[in-house]
Amino acid sequence: MNSTSTLHAGRRTAATIATGLVGLVASLLLVTPAYAVDSTLWLQRNLAGIGYLPASGVDGVSGPQTAAAVRSFQHDNGLAEDGAYGSRTELGLHNKVKKVQRVAGTSADGLYGSATTTAVKNWQSSHRLAADGIAGPNTMNAMHVARTVWITAQWKITEHGWSVSSQFSCLSQLWNHESSWKVYATNPSSGAYGIPQSLPADKMAAAGADWRTNPATQIEWGLDYVKDRYGNPCAAWSFWQAHNWY
Repeated sequence: MNSTSTLHAGRRTAATIATGLVGLVASLLLVTPAYAVDSTLWLQRNLAGIGYLPASGVDGVSGPQTAAAVRSFQHDNGLAEDGAYGSRTELGLHNKVKKVQRVAGTSADGLYGSATTTAVKNWQSSHRLAADGIAGPNTMNAMHVARTVWITAQWKITEHGWSVSSQFSCLSQLWNHESSWKVYATNPSSGAYGIPQSLPADKMAAAGADWRTNPATQIEWGLDYVKDRYGNPCAAWSFWQAHNWY
């Protein structure tokens, strides 16, 4: 091939590459906004499905009402209450929806769509509840799906053989002081971690492989620890008050 032919071939190749890059950039510009809207819609559908956002709030716009609903969910589930839909909140919300879906007998994909709404309506009807398709507090309670970290703890207190009326207040104060009931709470000095502030953190693996992210697993381990070491939460709280640790 002579030099002129080589030059023309090089130009054609460069032009082809440039055209391909332009097409790729254009497709990305088209896809990204659609994904962002879909993400907001699914966030809102999930929040509305479990009763944190009214149906009128499912509009694809991430405004103050959605942020307030996110903060409320975060508060109930031991997450940093910043109103931002980050990966930790997404995981917690998806897991909550999946629990509802499993009880309702539908595919547990973590997305509260029309199939989940129908399944929840059917479940509500068969359990003599108002069949609105929303897994609000009453429906979650009937499903035995804990809506908050405190409800989880109350149910587990009973499972450990104690009474909620005599022990929950002590446990609440104990873990308020230790972690403010936050799943990802980490002591910067010691590395103690989670709602019960396990030290070392990975001791909680004895209660489940999801100990880093699941409040129920952390609470289970924490109550096991309290029972083995102190007998009950009030005894643990008394020790904490005397020593500032437990």
